[in-house]
Amino acid sequence: MSGPQGKVVSTDTATTPEVEPISSLLAHPLLQDPKFVAAAGGLVVLLIFLSLFRTSKKTSRRSGPTTVLLIGPSDGGKTSIFTKLVHNTHIQTHTSIQPSITTFPLNSPFDDGQSKLIKLVDLPGHPRLKDELKKYVREASAVVFVVDIQALVRNSAAVAEDLPPILTTLSNLSLTHSEPIKFLILAHKSDLLTRSTGEIPESSLFTARDRVKSILTREMDRLKATRTKSGAGGKIESMGKVAGTSSSGFFARLFGAGSGGVGVEGEDEGEDESLIWGGKGGFSWDDVEGVEVSFGASGLGPVGLKEETEAGGNGLDEVRNFIWEV
Repeated sequence: MSGPQGKVVSTDTATTPEVEPISSLLAHPLLQDPKFVAAAGGLVVLLIFLSLFRTSKKTSRRSGPTTVLLIGPSDGGKTSIFTKLVHNTHIQTHTSIQPSITTFPLNSPFDDGQSKLIKLVDLPGHPRLKDELKKYVREASAVVFVVDIQALVRNSAAVAEDLPPILTTLSNLSLTHSEPIKFLILAHKSDLLTRSTGEIPESSLFTARDRVKSILTREMDRLKATRTKSGAGGKIESMGKVAGTSSSGFFARLFGAGSGGVGVEGEDEGEDESLIWGGKGGFSWDDVEGVEVSFGASGLGPVGLKEETEAGGNGLDEVRNFIWEV
């Protein structure tokens, strides 16, 4: 349509969307129901409380000394490492039947005058005592799995069988942690690979690291293939059930298993290994979810050597570095 001066005048009017006022939303029938309002308010308060509770658990876990566990098969040398780290002595030890626990200051490996408090827990390796792990694992920041590198050649299958339940427990536990749990597989007694009674040559340490990694990778690959072929579903029963790992435990997983983290939910129930095996193909340590796996080597030399010539001069350097970086 043309106006008086020849200009085109639009007759269309812009459509303005209607905005429903807040007052009408508040007048919704559900919001007028006291029971619904009370239930919704209670749920909000509960969610806030559980979130704060999980945060406080993480804070308290990190506020004290750093906890490190020494685990592994019997006669692997865990107690010798414990004694050397804590007391700087290397004496004859015997198979432990009870955990050894102490807190000590670990000096910085960089000779910068710093130190940090470490709570070190030496757990027995006897098969009947392996479930001791679940009593201490909740507070652990790192775990050292000690293996006798010479005995591993003939006991590789048995040693590898110990790893799935341990890694599964750590992997499930990591769901409630803000960072991965560090796991060091330590090839101990690497000094026996050389005739030197002083510093352990780097070549011997490298050989020990490479040997333990290749042997255990091969055995874990075999275990993965066996479980896949048998269709067992990856269930294990040797460790306590980790709370919050089932599909029905959504809130437990979301809020860090506020009832206690790791607990036994019945000896007949098993843990799900799916978090450690990865997808199709061979086994890879990188596929273990929530666990940062690394390899190291150590050695203390024969018992009774003088301190200045003892092979422990550099025999625990990799262990000290690992613990310091936790």
